[in-house]
Amino acid sequence: MRLAPAPLTVNILLAATLLSACSYLRAPPVSAVANPELKELSGLTRSLTSDDWLWAHNDSGDRARLFRVGLDGSDGGVVEVPGAMAVDWEDIATFRWLGRPALLIGDIGDNYALRRSVTLYAVADPGPQGESAELLWSLALRYPDGPRDAEGLAVDPVSGDILILSKRERPPLIYRLPMPTRAPEPGTIVVAARLGPVLGLPKPSGVDLADDPKFGTLRDWPTALDIAPDGGFAVVTTYKDAYFYRHPPGEPWAESFARKPLTVDLPQWRQTEAGTVSADGKRFCAGAERRAGFACLPLPRSSVAEGSQP
Repeated sequence: MRLAPAPLTVNILLAATLLSACSYLRAPPVSAVANPELKELSGLTRSLTSDDWLWAHNDSGDRARLFRVGLDGSDGGVVEVPGAMAVDWEDIATFRWLGRPALLIGDIGDNYALRRSVTLYAVADPGPQGESAELLWSLALRYPDGPRDAEGLAVDPVSGDILILSKRERPPLIYRLPMPTRAPEPGTIVVAARLGPVLGLPKPSGVDLADDPKFGTLRDWPTALDIAPDGGFAVVTTYKDAYFYRHPPGEPWAESFARKPLTVDLPQWRQTEAGTVSADGKRFCAGAERRAGFACLPLPRSSVAEGSQP
């Protein structure tokens, strides 16, 4: 004979159910990106040539190409990247290369930590109409503490440094390498410097496990990294939400990422894989794999104001 649960147990189960439902109602429903070929959205960044468009790419399994995506998810066409390989593209960042608007593509995925080196590709921003992205240079890199999986890539617009965020450690780790001042020679391999951990990412809760028993334990894994256009803050995207880290002028990034972040509530997709700050620094655009969702949401006013202050 199965005993009926005690009233307290019923209340706890009911509360967990309600909290689970509420977690999926924090943001209004949104649509997927318009282009059906962008079916595993993994990287997202703003364009320096037009405030109306973002650049995006698929996860592993696609060829070397980029997608223009409007702030409303609209389709702006596909751009090929001749000369590049797409082993496991995970993130993309915007920067200026010798004064030219450019994009940095991170072929940095390594689920099983087996790759001896990973690759960065720098391409000229094709703008709103271009159909091909000029490959400016490529660079192979390694980590000082061995191979690791990473899905976050950003360029500091003030120093020009390249930042890479690991995925599977708790806490995750930030690595840095200087932006090349000229195109690296073919075959060049650099070793990134380890800066330190990224702290403050909330651990998965019981509600997370109830929402998704299979992947709920991974909700704190970071899947994207971006830095505001003025360098005043960084945003780390995870499978659950995004987290805002203030970065006062001149402060080392290791100190900024040791600070407790502010939460940027995202729609609760199963696999949130991409995120970027808009060109005006006031919105955060995020997307999920498997065409599950895309949205550009306003950043909290307090966080934007705080991020611009020393």
